[in-house]
Amino acid sequence: MDGTERRVIGIAGPAGAGKTSLVHALAERLEDAVAIHYDHYERATREPMDRLAQWIQAGADVNDIRLPELARDLDALKRGEPVINPLTRMELTPRRHIIFETPLGREHRETGRYIDLMLWIDVPLDVALARKVREFASVVLARGDPGHFQDFLAWLHTYLENYLGGIHDLMDLQRERICSKADRIIDGNRAFETVLRETLMTVRGGPSGGRF
Repeated sequence: MDGTERRVIGIAGPAGAGKTSLVHALAERLEDAVAIHYDHYERATREPMDRLAQWIQAGADVNDIRLPELARDLDALKRGEPVINPLTRMELTPRRHIIFETPLGREHRETGRYIDLMLWIDVPLDVALARKVREFASVVLARGDPGHFQDFLAWLHTYLENYLGGIHDLMDLQRERICSKADRIIDGNRAFETVLRETLMTVRGGPSGGRF
């Protein structure tokens, strides 16, 4: 440990809220910042859809999702120790600001206990869904290969089927539980630069006006 006071800033919101883009932009704009992503550690989305549906029916307790490696790395970064990103295998150097992209927020005890400032990026679910579909469609169109179009339509059919079969209900629960424990709710239904500017002001000012 080097005596530096480090803060974990949690960024949460529904899929399609723009969390990843916001986290990357924050890490670039803030001085002395590093980003860490839940998606690089989780395995829950690899489970069959029927198991997800059963989990939702059983109450969808986010603490059923075990993330010991992520908790360990958050703890290490806060203590000033470097960690290895399990997806990219690149080293993450501890910084003053640790930007943590997480869909679970403080509701997830294993990782949420490390969060010092929790922000919820609020976007209507229909807008979030449209953004997500547009994102994947843009990738396929950019390739310019008609052979990928059929694959995209098959993926889109499955994605929307899963959305109607439980993902929408899960995101409703997410907003109800995770949003309620946020220090600040930021309207994500605006231009990206506006969202980024407000988020930067919040991070620099802290949850109650104190500067980080």
